[in-house]
Amino acid sequence: MIYILFILLLQCGCVYSKLCPFFSPDKLPWKGRTQKAFDQWTQLVVSQNDICPYVYHILTERMKQVSNGERAKSFARYYRKSIASMDDEYSIKIVSSHGRNQADEVVNSEGPSLMVVGNDVSATCSEMYFPRDGSSLDMVFTPEMYQVAYKEIQDRIESESKDDHERYSNQFLFVPTLFFRAIQLGINFSPVTLTCGLAAMSQTFRDRVWYRMLGSCLARSGPAFIKWGQWASTRSDMFPDAFCTALSELHADAPAHSWKITQKTVEESLCIPTGSLFRVFQSFEREPVASGSIAQIHKAVIKASGVPPCDSSGIIKLADVEEKGSNGTLVAVKVRHPNVAKLIDMDFRIMSILANIIDSLPGLGWMRIRSSIEQFSHTMAAQSHLNVEAHHLEVLNYNFRHWEEVGFPKPIFACPKVIIETFEEGKICSTIIDQYDRLASDVGLAASDVMPIPLAKFIVTKGLALYLKMLIVDNLMHADLHPGNIMIVAELFGKGDPISSMLQSVDPSAKHAMKMAAAEVAYGFYGHITLVDAGMVAQLEEDESANFIGLMSSLGAGDGKTAAKSVLEFSQDNNYLTAEEKEAFTQDMIAYFKERCRGYGTNVDVGEVLRGVLGIIKNNHVRIDANYATLVVNALCIEGMAKRVCPAYNVLDAAKPLLSAYRSLPIYKSNSQTLKKIALTCLTPILYSQKNAFDKKFFNKVIEEKQGNSFLRKLSRTLTKFVILGTSAVMILRFSRLEDTSDDNPSNIDPRGRLPPVLQIEKVMTSAL
Repeated sequence: MIYILFILLLQCGCVYSKLCPFFSPDKLPWKGRTQKAFDQWTQLVVSQNDICPYVYHILTERMKQVSNGERAKSFARYYRKSIASMDDEYSIKIVSSHGRNQADEVVNSEGPSLMVVGNDVSATCSEMYFPRDGSSLDMVFTPEMYQVAYKEIQDRIESESKDDHERYSNQFLFVPTLFFRAIQLGINFSPVTLTCGLAAMSQTFRDRVWYRMLGSCLARSGPAFIKWGQWASTRSDMFPDAFCTALSELHADAPAHSWKITQKTVEESLCIPTGSLFRVFQSFEREPVASGSIAQIHKAVIKASGVPPCDSSGIIKLADVEEKGSNGTLVAVKVRHPNVAKLIDMDFRIMSILANIIDSLPGLGWMRIRSSIEQFSHTMAAQSHLNVEAHHLEVLNYNFRHWEEVGFPKPIFACPKVIIETFEEGKICSTIIDQYDRLASDVGLAASDVMPIPLAKFIVTKGLALYLKMLIVDNLMHADLHPGNIMIVAELFGKGDPISSMLQSVDPSAKHAMKMAAAEVAYGFYGHITLVDAGMVAQLEEDESANFIGLMSSLGAGDGKTAAKSVLEFSQDNNYLTAEEKEAFTQDMIAYFKERCRGYGTNVDVGEVLRGVLGIIKNNHVRIDANYATLVVNALCIEGMAKRVCPAYNVLDAAKPLLSAYRSLPIYKSNSQTLKKIALTCLTPILYSQKNAFDKKFFNKVIEEKQGNSFLRKLSRTLTKFVILGTSAVMILRFSRLEDTSDDNPSNIDPRGRLPPVLQIEKVMTSAL
């Protein structure tokens, strides 16, 4: 019987392979014709000695593969190989915000990763457009195209080599340049330097004037100082609260560089001739959409092109390709500011010298300013290389590949100076909340009182869910989860308001229309979150993830002792405190938890408790590494956003299923990565379903309360109307009786001016009403 089944399966396999030639990847029926057409078209471009049609064809085909998910599948295969293999060929590099690994340093010494592929039929369709190196998104050239663009490629290599700090630091003029930069910074910080004595003597002057003056000086000093100031504003475990408050107003907005620089940078990065930008792009907005301290973003439309449909006759004309430029693809182009990498390197060298001086001062060595500067300099160097951000985006998209409501921009091209990525629609979350705040303030309410409940539910529940996934499942955290980096698309299907109506998607695709129809039937609401700005991420090690989850689960259990034990592991160097100092810190934590944090179901204010813990950390000189600071800041961002949108929603109670499981189940504490992966795969969906059940129950109660309050308000308004009508009727009756008594029976009026008893009663009733 088994033998017969085996023969039948074998025959079915043979029939399947005959009916479906694509059963074998090496025998794709369209591959030879596509390759032949591609070769013919390439030869025609070579004969024209013009690289531009080739470049926009590559970009357009990449966009198609990104849109249909083919790029995501090929990257997923590469990423899984990188996890399973220790071979350098499949190395996936994440530059983490802690910056303590030597491998986190990014250099340009090897030049651009321009790939050259052969014209053989073994190349898959994907490999003709994306590099075989799955971590790269640089341009792919055939040998013929490489020769056509040889001059432009050499120009780009020469330009990018100037950003290699090992090269320019050995140049003769580097030391004088560094010296003049130090003088410039000295002049810039002179107001702070001249008043530091007064700031040391007067706390009022320091808190109200000097810290704000310091923030202004940092804002004028370049990207390195701006980013460091923003980072320092989140480190309330190291710096005074007034200092952090003053620097929290420091914005990353920077003046945009000129259009001429943008055009030159994009042309150089794509290896196209000078002045040929609009031969690749159908349109390119000269004014940036936004400008930060590292780069600025433009909207652009890539010309539509492509190899004509495969046919056996196939004479391909260049004009046929050019005519397809009428319906291009909208993209976002992120362009780095000029000289940013060099300026960051010089500034951090100067900051390291100052950090050495601060660390040598009595009473300040425990802060390890130099160590934090070194860590942060590696992260900033990575941010100045935009191809690193593009790679982070691909990894984050892979991690959230099964989450239809959460996404990240999808890059199609990246090099150190330029990213071309999908243009994501949506409105910034902080802007949405501010608009509802302004709308509510007109009637004396808050944003949470006027925001539609489905929208509020979506923002707070998805925000918390993606944070917990990054922390518990992925061990890879977006390093800046404030609402300004969260974009929202929402559709309430006619039940919204003027603000929510501006959140609707304009995607005309049939796939999106089907999603909307399904969402309307199933939930009556559609929402999507896009996270942007992935230049900084926190790659969590197993012990980092376990220690921070230990702290959060201790908040839920109201266990100050376990929380203190977890916090003491927040630094790699945990021998800097004596046993007495550790015991004092533990007792402070226990006392604080007894007063402010009693566990799940007690309405714990997570933001207040975490800020209190940071204060205890600062008072006891406990160190925490940069990754832990990132986790704390992100938790505060999510909790603060939830408070503004739905104050009654407690993020700690909502996270209880996941945090309690991590605390109680020994399988999560196992040293076996295989066992832990199996546990995460099997248990995480169940735990998230429990969280979703909590969210559903909570918001159903909120809806009932709002409906009940609405009914009471309507009833109150109705009763008020009846009271007014009753009062009016009594007054009319009173005046009519007064007229009757005055005309027909004047003796009813008391000589002293008092009314008769009946009219006196009516008067009392009227005043009461």
